[in-house]
Amino acid sequence: MVRPLDLGIFLPNAKGGAIMATGSPPQYYPTWDLNRKNALIAENAGFQFLLSMVKWRGFGGETKHWDYSLESFTLMSAVAAVTSRIQLYASVAIPTVHPAVIAKMTATIDDISNGRFGVNIVSGWNKLEYSQMGLWGGDEYFKRRYEYATEYLTILRALWREERVNYKSDFFSLDDCKSYPKPSREIPIICAGQSDRGIQFTAEHADYGFLGGQDDSLEDLGRLNSKLLGVADGFGRKVGAYVLLTVIADETDDKAKARRDFYIETSDKEAMAEWARVAGMDFSRATYKDLAVQTFMAIPYVAGSYQTVADYLDGLAENGIAGVCFIFPDYSKDLQLVVDRVLPLMKRRHALQPQAVPA
Repeated sequence: MVRPLDLGIFLPNAKGGAIMATGSPPQYYPTWDLNRKNALIAENAGFQFLLSMVKWRGFGGETKHWDYSLESFTLMSAVAAVTSRIQLYASVAIPTVHPAVIAKMTATIDDISNGRFGVNIVSGWNKLEYSQMGLWGGDEYFKRRYEYATEYLTILRALWREERVNYKSDFFSLDDCKSYPKPSREIPIICAGQSDRGIQFTAEHADYGFLGGQDDSLEDLGRLNSKLLGVADGFGRKVGAYVLLTVIADETDDKAKARRDFYIETSDKEAMAEWARVAGMDFSRATYKDLAVQTFMAIPYVAGSYQTVADYLDGLAENGIAGVCFIFPDYSKDLQLVVDRVLPLMKRRHALQPQAVPA
């Protein structure tokens, strides 16, 4: 039986979203008003979750792509206070904050949200983000980042469950550490590792993992989903696969593809080159040489009519994907457009739940 597709929003808390183009849209400034608006539209439309990214340094260029960003935990604390039903995920770049601090921040937002909060674990690959603050652990950290992440999450869960925590390792030292209050439930964990080691970490420790394919095909994403599920099964666990997806929807395929082509034609070459440099990508390689892949930051996208987009989303569910996290070129308009014109055409979405009444 094909399960309904969880629907989520990758909130607009970093400038430019996932499209490195020079126009406005897709360029926007990440404001509280914009994030609040999208959070409430998503909740009222029956979406399942909201997630905000963590970013401490962007990629510059003409657009200063991702140079402007709102901090994830403080943002989601505010979102928790204005929503009542939808699940919330904040992201932590684990080289920047001690797990005991995140344990208490999580318990705080769990309380504000009445048990709707989870954490996205970001192991940290972008050296410049952390070296600018003196927090980069060197090349040795990069090699051992998933060992660090495993210990980080072990400590988090211990602090959420146990009265006192003692822990000694090369990475951490906790001596009779206490953390109160405890969260109201087991905190769900998301992560987005794409390497074999990252997929292993997700399969062993997380509840959901973000997948990104070598192309945007349903078959490729389905193959990666099967890989994740197979690794998780080896640990005796079940993990749901989520896909980040930039959506360009319009009345016809041609109109949507014209929007896509305009973003590609107006791409920010300087920002893209910096993104590629820090990520260790070689644009001469087959995977990344396509200008569209570069413009859309190697994140899957779909550009098409409302029916085409709905069919693609149904196809994700039919390939075993648990959920999709939408990214939009124009957050001021596109989410409402998808709610009004795309979602009614889907076959594999959850039934709209009655809106909870705040206490």
